[in-house]
Amino acid sequence: MFSRRRARHMRGMTDVSSPSMSIPDVTADATARYENNSHSGATWNDLTPLPANGTDGGTPGFWPNFDGVSWVTLDASIPNKLNFAGAYTIQTWAQQSPDVPVQGNERIISRDPNGGIRSYLIMNSDNNGQVTYYSWDGATANNAQTGAAPAMGVWYHFAAVNEGPGGDLIIYRNGLVSGTGVGKGGVPNYDATTPVEFGRIQSGSPDDYWTGQIDTGRFYNRALSADEILRDYNAGISAHS
Repeated sequence: MFSRRRARHMRGMTDVSSPSMSIPDVTADATARYENNSHSGATWNDLTPLPANGTDGGTPGFWPNFDGVSWVTLDASIPNKLNFAGAYTIQTWAQQSPDVPVQGNERIISRDPNGGIRSYLIMNSDNNGQVTYYSWDGATANNAQTGAAPAMGVWYHFAAVNEGPGGDLIIYRNGLVSGTGVGKGGVPNYDATTPVEFGRIQSGSPDDYWTGQIDTGRFYNRALSADEILRDYNAGISAHS
């Protein structure tokens, strides 16, 4: 028997093929939002009040290209924006370089200091090419993983949802559920002094840096629905094709 949550996921899968679907604006209540029109020089501007801007590391002004030695550090001086105490969602657009094979656990979005005290390793391309969403609860690296590897050199929309205690971890790819960690949602555990970064792992090697492009990042202090994620994916297709 399907749960109500599974029914919502199935509705999302049906809607994607509807020829009459309109493409509305993206979900507007993001805690932090980095869009393809928000970059200025080496700064990734957060388009929300009290912005937690990002700063290029490695190669200033490289947006949206990540060359395996580049990354973006989000402003940690406004910690409450990205220190989630329960349910949360993260969305991003990314593509892996067609010229460089996946070498390690390449991070798209990551928060992983030395010692393994991590709130979320969000979306890393594993050696087999699948994309995995991790949420560390203090004891276990709970995860949800895509069912197949994305094609290299192609833009994909990824959304990672932690439904909070009693809920699931869910990873979406291009508006559809791609993997679920049933019952693995919960309160994330992290080192609050470690910032969120695009494109690298703070405690890793260059093999774990992203090679390709990362365009958009949106963080929500709640679990977005399947319909909202599908809508956001459709709203971004024209800019990523």
